[in-house]
Amino acid sequence: MDHYQACQVFVSSSYWQERRRKESLAHQQKRPIFQQHKDSDAEYGQLVYKHKRRYYYLATYFMNSVTLAIILFHASAIMSGYSLTTDGMFDEPTKYIFLPISLFLGPILYLSVYSLLSRTIVYIYYSESKHHFRGVCYNWLMMHKNVLFKPGEVQLISENAGALQFFRGCYIINKKRYHISAMDFISTRYYNLMLGFINS
Repeated sequence: MDHYQACQVFVSSSYWQERRRKESLAHQQKRPIFQQHKDSDAEYGQLVYKHKRRYYYLATYFMNSVTLAIILFHASAIMSGYSLTTDGMFDEPTKYIFLPISLFLGPILYLSVYSLLSRTIVYIYYSESKHHFRGVCYNWLMMHKNVLFKPGEVQLISENAGALQFFRGCYIINKKRYHISAMDFISTRYYNLMLGFINS
């Protein structure tokens, strides 16, 4: 190998080493800041499912909650006779048109987003020793709520069950409907085990 080929090999190897280092740093930076769930837990078992859009759902619910609180605050101020806006920005008819529309649409939007969030399972653990799954979803305070079920106890509803399944979910667990993203399981084995298609 001559000097030129040796330089080429050195440059190419240093290039790939630098590229791997950058990819490793980028992968570490993509980790969530508040990483609350580990891949395995002594109490819960192994983490087999993690919803990829959970942070979008939480952010949407948080923004809707803040918006509804602002709407209710402004509506109560308008009803009390206080003016929260500068003169000339909104005239009196616009203020009183805004009041019933916001009070009607605000709670509907909030309840719709809450219904979607509270019925979406964001984490699922499987315990081999206890032979059960533990799903984790959120309540209206954005606190964790556990759902325990055994393999084969989950019922899958057909996709043409109606338009309300978008809010109610397509999986029945403990006589309640939930949303589960089948593509977010770490392995199809756990998905089939959950539905009872295979034995553990």
